[in-house]
Amino acid sequence: MIEIDKNIIIETEHLGSNNAIVCTRDGVVLIDAPHRPSDAIKWRRVAESNGPIRYLINTDHHIDHTMCNNFLPGEIVSHEGTRDKLLNSPPSRQYIDDLLDVIDPAGKMYLDEYTQRLPTITYSKSMVLRLGGLEFQLTHFRGHTLNSSLVYLPQQKIAFTGDLVCEAGLPAFIDADTFEWIETVRTIESMDVRYIMPGHGKVCTIAEARTFRHQMEELVHQVEKCIDRGLSRDAAMAEVAYEDRIHIATGESPAYPNHLMELFMTKSIGVIYDHILQRRAKSAPAKTKTA
Repeated sequence: MIEIDKNIIIETEHLGSNNAIVCTRDGVVLIDAPHRPSDAIKWRRVAESNGPIRYLINTDHHIDHTMCNNFLPGEIVSHEGTRDKLLNSPPSRQYIDDLLDVIDPAGKMYLDEYTQRLPTITYSKSMVLRLGGLEFQLTHFRGHTLNSSLVYLPQQKIAFTGDLVCEAGLPAFIDADTFEWIETVRTIESMDVRYIMPGHGKVCTIAEARTFRHQMEELVHQVEKCIDRGLSRDAAMAEVAYEDRIHIATGESPAYPNHLMELFMTKSIGVIYDHILQRRAKSAPAKTKTA
């Protein structure tokens, strides 16, 4: 747990998304919920020691950003697509139980009355949330998910990117828009930013965002080479790999099960493969009919 400014507390050792507490004179704004119930209980105590929790912003719908919404007070704010995903396609209770058996067995005791708490404030393109003299600018980007949100504090030039940028390495592409994601990171690189709180990894700067984009571009290039060699989608998924540093053990938290980490990676390669073919099909010259 670190303070990157006098009013901002960051936790990068939780398994799952990084979490932030932004303190204002009128209360606290949280950015993303801890993944493990055990962490969420402790995180709430830290947050409330700095003031009443007014808002919780979810940067996307993935379980490591939203599962513990239920354990935190305040109105939940997100992109409208995030609310839709949480409402209409939430992770099953069986999936949650099986996952917590590995990553937080002690936390299962808190799930007896568990329900998914949904965002009550949503936006489509952008919105500004104001509290206690601070302005939180929320902007929708297609990238890691189709409903990702970037949160920017212009007064302090701090960006909370969610998984649009991950200092720790590449996350899953399963719900991604690969080429829009790359362009989104380019946009972030052009912003006036002192610090970035990424979705995973250490607090960083524009330089690390650029490195992250280069990692994505290199992975896409590897898949492109498979396609150019005539490899099938399944063959590319079997050949191309990248190191999963997102779901590994961190702090006091154990790693995700190996089979899930393998699944995330192979499915990601398949998604990238599909996106490359779709892009090539769109850019191919139209065939003309002959008489």
